[in-house]
Formats: sequence, structure tokens, C-alpha cells
Amino acid sequence: MTATLIGVETDRRFALVGFSYSYSCWAWSSVSLRYTAGVMPAAILIEPSHSVYGVGVTPVGFTLDFSRRHRLDTFVEFDGGIIASTEPIPERHPDATGLNFLFDLGGGIRWKVGPRRAVTLGYKFLHISNAFTTSFNPGVDNNVFYVGYSFLR
Repeated sequence: MTATLIGVETDRRFALVGFSYSYSCWAWSSVSLRYTAGVMPAAILIEPSHSVYGVGVTPVGFTLDFSRRHRLDTFVEFDGGIIASTEPIPERHPDATGLNFLFDLGGGIRWKVGPRRAVTLGYKFLHISNAFTTSFNPGVDNNVFYVGYSFLR
């Protein structure tokens, strides 16, 4: 679902399949801070006329978990990285690029379904643009709703 908070392009949707790893940096009684890195082997921008395939990495991410000792906890998260696509996104233009930056900000809930397993429901505001590395930088924003399954330590 396209939003236009930072980016200006509309009528674009984003679908992704990804994997992430997180490491708990600090933990207090009911709050923890985790470093997170992710890989998106399938990052697809669905444009009005066709879809553009890409891959992405988010090497910089942080998650703040609340009520972490309970079966159901909430979190907020931030990720940043790059996305490489088979053609320039969010639209074809002489000065557009197929290598863009991305960041997302969101949150959600995590339900521990077993001692070492959890199901996550979340939302991310996702922004993709070339950060003015060229003179053409329209950017695209998306609201991303997701479901995840975690293996916990």
C-alpha cells in the first residue's frame, strides 16, 4: 500500500521475503535492545505496468522489546540498508538508479508459542530512494504488514 510521507511516487506496492538475525545487546528487567541484520532475497516493487525484482540487505537494525519476559510482548524497530534492482526504481528515468537505499520504522507484537519459538505480527513504514545520489530522486514509501516466525535462544 503506497503512502507519500517522504517519497512522491504513488501506485506502487512492495512485496518481500526476508530473513533476519538478531542479537540481544542489552537486557533490563522487562526491556531489551537487540541489534538486527537482514537479507531480502526477493524484494519486488509492483508498479502499475509491471514488477521490478530486487534483492536487499539491512545490515543496520535495532529492536526495542517491551515486556520481554511475558508470553506476549511488544516491540519497536528500525532497519536501514540497500536494495539492488533489475532496473531503476521507483520509475524509469535517464538519471534514475537500480541501487537505492532503504529504511523502515515500525513495531508489532510477538507471541511466544513455545519455549524457543515465536510468531510475530508487525507493521513497517518502508522508504526507498537513492538519497540524492543522482539529480532524480522521487522515492517511494510503503506500508508493510508482515508475519514472521522466530527461533529463539
